[in-house]
Amino acid sequence: MVKTDMKVAITLFNFRDYCLNDEDFSRTLDRLAEIGYRYIQVSAVKLPPELIRKRLDERGLKCVACHDGLDLIKDAPKLADRLDILGCDYTALGSAPLSMHTPAGFSDLAATMNRQGEALLARGKRLGYHNHRFEFDRKGTDKTLLRRFFDETDPRFVASELDVYWVASGGGSPARWIRDLKGRIPVIHFKDFTVVQDAQCYCEIGEGNLDWEDILAACRESGVGCCSVELDNPFMDHDIFDSARTSFNNLKAMGVGD
Repeated sequence: MVKTDMKVAITLFNFRDYCLNDEDFSRTLDRLAEIGYRYIQVSAVKLPPELIRKRLDERGLKCVACHDGLDLIKDAPKLADRLDILGCDYTALGSAPLSMHTPAGFSDLAATMNRQGEALLARGKRLGYHNHRFEFDRKGTDKTLLRRFFDETDPRFVASELDVYWVASGGGSPARWIRDLKGRIPVIHFKDFTVVQDAQCYCEIGEGNLDWEDILAACRESGVGCCSVELDNPFMDHDIFDSARTSFNNLKAMGVGD
């Protein structure tokens, strides 16, 4: 077992259908707090940031990360103001627009993220990028899109919100990527990888086939500060809140938690 004091957060993208109004949002936070989560990633919640912050504060929860779109990221002052309201100092681009899924598009994206990351840093905020599988396409070149992106971004201004499932899905080694991006991963996305009827799918952490011992060792070596539990959709017929509990308990059993 690899003991690490990473914070254990959970992304609200998992519960986007349970956060459509104030009442449901509050109920969702109550259920997550009861499981033991103290850190939250705000993603896919359309409620006003003032209300989100109020409901988090009422339960002693803290926003440690957000996901924001490229249009808002291009407006660094507005984005920084929103993060200030949420009490958060880190956000990531959830995905690159489809029109940029080319080597030239990713070079343009890298330039944009460098500029906006520098502007956000001046406000005490850090900007990151969350990957999926498509970034592991080389598009006929000698580099994957993800490698191109990180080679062309400044570590001071652009961090990684590496998603270990999508790295594995793209044919990469999560632990190797974590080590390669040492010092650039303030928040990492955790979900497990399994196969059902010869099709890959994600499942609760510790219930699949990823090498968590090596992943956690790499996180400790690379200074990863927080893992955010993500399960884009429920696995099989599992209840999403039960899945959140399973992932939390399994991480604790692995020695993860501050």
